[in-house]
Amino acid sequence: MEVHISDDEKLFLISGVEQDIRNDGRTCADFRTIVLERGVLSGTNGSCRVQLGQTTDVLAGIKLELESFDPAAEKEAKQPMSFHVDFSANASSQFAGKGGDQYGEEISAAFQVAFSRSLDILPNLSKTLLAEGYRWKINVDLSVLQWAGSVPDACSLAIIGALSDLEIPEVEVAPDDGGKVSIVLKRPRTGGNMRDEEVPVAMWKLDVQSCPMLLTVSKIGSANLVDCSPEEECCIRSQLLIGVAKNLNDDDYDITCIKQHGGGLLEMESIQDMTELASKTAGGLYQAIEKRLKTEEKRKPGHSFLL
Repeated sequence: MEVHISDDEKLFLISGVEQDIRNDGRTCADFRTIVLERGVLSGTNGSCRVQLGQTTDVLAGIKLELESFDPAAEKEAKQPMSFHVDFSANASSQFAGKGGDQYGEEISAAFQVAFSRSLDILPNLSKTLLAEGYRWKINVDLSVLQWAGSVPDACSLAIIGALSDLEIPEVEVAPDDGGKVSIVLKRPRTGGNMRDEEVPVAMWKLDVQSCPMLLTVSKIGSANLVDCSPEEECCIRSQLLIGVAKNLNDDDYDITCIKQHGGGLLEMESIQDMTELASKTAGGLYQAIEKRLKTEEKRKPGHSFLL
C-alpha cells in the first residue's frame, strides 16, 4: 500500500497528533483493532495470524528441530529461537522482487536481540534443553501478507500467539554407548493393547505471559505515538523499535532492546519518553493477549485459514 499525501494534509495530521487526536479517532497510545487467531496452519507445530485494523496482515509458523551442539563451545546457554521475516510481493509494491529482503533482515535481527534473554524471561523455556549437547530449536517464520504500517508490532503479537499454540514433545533421555545419550519421545500408557506408535506423545506448552514483544514508537512533530497508519508514517521524524518484556517478580516492564529505525536525531529525554510510552502500551497489550488466549475457540485439527 503506497500512500501519498500533500503538505497541507501532513500539517493537519501533525497538528492533530500533537493534541493527542489522530485522524481515525485514536489517541497517541491506542492501537487499531487487533484480530488474533491461532492454529491456522496444519503443517506447523504452532501458528498464528494477526491483523491490525484489518489491513496489516501477518502469519507466523513455528517448526521444531532437534539440534545438537558443542557445550564446550558455548560459554553461556544459547537462546533456542531463530526468526525469519519474509515480505510477500503482494503486501505492497515496494516489496516487489527483493524489495523487502533488507527490511525483513532488519526486523529479524531486532527480534533476535529482543529475545536474547528469553531463557531468563520465559519461565519454562529452559526445558527445551534436553541433555548435554541436545536441545529443541524453535524456528519462527513470519510472512507479511499485507502491509499497512506497524509490521514489527503485528509480528510480535503473531510470535506470542504462535508460541502459545506451540506443543513441544516430552522426551526420555537414557545413556547410550560411547558416552552418548539416547533421546526418545515420551508416550505415557494408560492401559490397553495399543502399539507404541499408536500411543499419543506427551506434550507441554511454553508459558508466554512474560514473552518479549517489539513495539514501534514514532515521533511525529513533538508527539510520540504507537501503531502508525500509512498516512502517519509519511510524517515520521524518527522511529524506535523497543523490546519490552513483563517482569513477573514485580509486575513491571523491562526494556530488552532499543533500535532506531530510519533516520532522524533524538535527544535522551525523547528516548526516555518513547520507552515509557512503550512500557505503558505493553501493559494493555499483555492484558488483551491474555484475555484473548483464554477465550479463543480452537480450530478443528487439519483446518487452516487457507481452506
